[in-house]
Amino acid sequence: MINNTTKQLNLLVVEDDEDDFFLLESNLKATTFCKEIFWAVDFNAAKKYLEEKVIDIALIDYRLGAYTGIDVISFINSHFTFIPTILLTGLKEAAIDEEALRSGAFDYLVKDQYSIDILDRSIRYAVEKSRVLKSLKQSESKFKNLFENALEYIFIIDSDFKILDVNKSALKIVELESKESLIGTAITNYLSTDPSVGDFLEVLNRNLFTTFEIEIEISVNNTPRKIHCMLHFSIIDESLNIAQLVLYDITELKEKELRDKLLEKQALTGKTAQVIAHEIKNPLSNIQLSLNELKQILEPLTFDNPDENPHVFIDIIDRNSKRINNLIEDLLNATRFNTVNFEEVLLIDVLNEAIALVQDRITLKGIYFSKGIETKVKIKADKEKLVIALLNILVNAIEAVEEKSGKLILAIFEEKDLVTINITDNGKGIPAEHLSKLFEPFFTSKRGGSGLGLTATYNIITKHDGSIKVKSKENIGTSFIITLPVL
Repeated sequence: MINNTTKQLNLLVVEDDEDDFFLLESNLKATTFCKEIFWAVDFNAAKKYLEEKVIDIALIDYRLGAYTGIDVISFINSHFTFIPTILLTGLKEAAIDEEALRSGAFDYLVKDQYSIDILDRSIRYAVEKSRVLKSLKQSESKFKNLFENALEYIFIIDSDFKILDVNKSALKIVELESKESLIGTAITNYLSTDPSVGDFLEVLNRNLFTTFEIEIEISVNNTPRKIHCMLHFSIIDESLNIAQLVLYDITELKEKELRDKLLEKQALTGKTAQVIAHEIKNPLSNIQLSLNELKQILEPLTFDNPDENPHVFIDIIDRNSKRINNLIEDLLNATRFNTVNFEEVLLIDVLNEAIALVQDRITLKGIYFSKGIETKVKIKADKEKLVIALLNILVNAIEAVEEKSGKLILAIFEEKDLVTINITDNGKGIPAEHLSKLFEPFFTSKRGGSGLGLTATYNIITKHDGSIKVKSKENIGTSFIITLPVL
């Protein structure tokens, strides 16, 4: 509401007739609000005022010589969006009325038909409408910025799952640079769910037109890249069947949960191993001592019938008791890396030492081996234990590939504070259902394997504040990605 206590309004009157301006100025002075009046006789004079003064409202005559009042209104709407305009004319014609409103005029007055009250009310209405529109525009801009810059992946879709709008984060997740390539296409072209939770389209269809939240794993652009998400689906406009789909990336959180569970399981396994080792090693020692005594007693004796020779059975007992002892030692070694002796080492020295320990296997199996490991990166590490961790992966890779056609590639990628070691093979790969269990104690797909090598590797890498991930596809190969902090 405009009143005597509000700030002064700067009124621009664009009128080429001096007598008409004089009459209008008299009426304006009689209105109830504080104002200063500026007079422009043509379009160019009006343009100069608009550029040099802060104008709050413009009253514009329809007839201005070379230009019409519609031209001035259009110019103001294009360059000074929130300055309200009122068109003044000596003719009461519906066509001019409609044209004025279409061009963006806030009101329309016939010169000889308005009173001071009508003029007062028209100006109040135009100024207030402009204020509301400006406020709405600012709110729209604010929420648009929130939408565009949100970290969550936001898609606006219709009932056919066609994309109507996306924010910047959503563009990143589908690895595209512009909205134009996305808008109008189906969201299922870019996102799909892991088969374990059902088809992505079915998930949406089951809950269409309701607000729901579900935890899913998303595949992006038909690539192996997956992200774990909390999907929130809500209706924006029910009449137009427009919905908002928000994906919250919880991949890191899920990885942390899995890591914590695995470490907890390893800690429990370690405690169990210590108890078992204590309880079993003593009887095993007695068995070994007894076997040695028995061997000495039986050594002078000869047996004509080989089937009756007890040495065969003694050897079986000896081998298996040693196997039990080795298994216990492996279990203890895999779970008791609590003591880590850190020192500053060159990463390339660690890698070269691990490679040297498998070089004979690589040569004997005729494997193609590529190593891009030229680096001067220094890390804080227990060199001996880190070599063990890398050795376990290298041995597994060598065993997974075929003779002569096998390939093993070792590469290093340096970042600001991290270094990544990639160990990739073209072996038989790991089934998808096994990937989540790969570092668990005693899990193995190898015949005669203990399932403790990768458990030890995971434990060692974790103690070095690093991370280890696995990507694999059956009959294609496997990649182990190890990330470590650098000095």
